Amino acid sequence: MTLKRSGQPPYAFAYRDDLRTLPPSVLESEVDLHGGFASDKRRGFGHLYYGMPGQGILRIDPDLKAQELIRLPDSLTPLNFHSTKLGAFDGKQRLFLAANNDAMVAVVSLEGEVDFTLPRPEFEGYRDQSAPFNPTDTVLVGNRLYVADGYGSNYITTADVTTKTWSDIFGGKTEDPNEDGKFATAHGINRSPTAAHLVIADRPSSRIQEHDLDGRFLASHKLPAGSWPCGIDYIEHDGRWLAVVGSLVDPQEGRPAPIYILDGSTFEVLSTIRPKEELGLEPVQHLHNVVWHVQDGQLYLICQAWNPGYYFVLQQA
Repeated sequence: MTLKRSGQPPYAFAYRDDLRTLPPSVLESEVDLHGGFASDKRRGFGHLYYGMPGQGILRIDPDLKAQELIRLPDSLTPLNFHSTKLGAFDGKQRLFLAANNDAMVAVVSLEGEVDFTLPRPEFEGYRDQSAPFNPTDTVLVGNRLYVADGYGSNYITTADVTTKTWSDIFGGKTEDPNEDGKFATAHGINRSPTAAHLVIADRPSSRIQEHDLDGRFLASHKLPAGSWPCGIDYIEHDGRWLAVVGSLVDPQEGRPAPIYILDGSTFEVLSTIRPKEELGLEPVQHLHNVVWHVQDGQLYLICQAWNPGYYFVLQQA
């Protein structure tokens, strides 16, 4: 049987129905998915994690064939974690959970035990209580946790995870899609794999902004005009860095949204994957998060659609 493919070779992908392995007990909550994936890149691990409102955290096995539910305390179980990220400090791995509707970031163990929570920042930009704090993503660099307030005031704040205190702030809101250093929606944040830079998906502005670790603006990289990049993830594969971006909407109004494969250094679009139109995944009108995964030399995309929420896996064809 020949599987349907989407995208431009060598970065065309096919849908793996057999890897839709959510536990039956959480399927009724899948429609509420509105988050993203954390990858454990340590040698000998390879698990992925994501939050599901009303359930807790799902841990995906490295071979993608099974998932298990990690229970959270009752106070956290109902929350939407718009982002799940993984990092280590004090010699221990933690999950960083940005709760966009609850003005906080929870820091928990890989087994769901709460270490601490970061509340609303205390900087000047947040002293007026009318300034919202609705964090959408995080990334840990050393002992500094960067928090993107994409659904709030659009600052990037930094917390020291050893002292559990806020330490720095940059960015802020702009309505101008060409204003550098500020954001229309700072929806996703990651670290560049090739330099000590932050890469921030400025969603309605159809661009990825680069800042140094102290917040100074470095560069802006345009994606197809009208696309809405939700985040960016990287992998080194066949001797080059690749990036993947899930877009909330397509440049053509009303068309199902695509996944873009980019050159990880130049941001050139190498392939456009269309899960709904070309792979027949009917629920996938909007992409919310896509990350890379490699198992036994095979390249995968782990994907999450939004409204309705939907989990699916694509394999390089």
